[in-house]
Amino acid sequence: MSNFEKIGAGYSLNLTLDEAHILINLVEQLLELLGEGDFFHHYDSSDPLAQLLAMPSEIVTPDDPVLLRLLPNAYADPEAASDFRRYTEPQIRSSKQRNLRLMREELTILVDENQGGVIEELDAKIWLKGLNDLRIALSVRLEIDETSFEKFELLSEDDQQKPVFAVYFWLGWLQTNLLDVL
Repeated sequence: MSNFEKIGAGYSLNLTLDEAHILINLVEQLLELLGEGDFFHHYDSSDPLAQLLAMPSEIVTPDDPVLLRLLPNAYADPEAASDFRRYTEPQIRSSKQRNLRLMREELTILVDENQGGVIEELDAKIWLKGLNDLRIALSVRLEIDETSFEKFELLSEDDQQKPVFAVYFWLGWLQTNLLDVL
């Protein structure tokens, strides 16, 4: 079973090949979602700051509920929310994508060896952020609430949602394990 460990000054993660494949799949789905679409509208040629920083004049609030949860509005006022999003969303997206790409790279090395094993010297903070984003994405899709574990236990074994709930709870266990190690 998967687990994080502190090794010297660093951290490692022990995974089976199946667990590594599951994580790669989730990471790639979230990377696709974070990079899909043109979320920039256009550059405002009349705004000298936007010209200097090559900033979009507006960024659309995401329609996808997962993206809205990962990239929430900072203000209730639409104009203030749009302004805030304009200055922060590209960096937040980029940071999330960078974390996920690093996770995928480390997982792919493990899979390319065609066996389970240990990812050594991983950046625990990046993994913690990436696991959190994966859990948030799944929680939105599964509509997780305080009764979700009971619902999961009542699902029949042939229900297609059961393995997805199991992965969500496994990610929670991984995240808790990493926090305990930290």
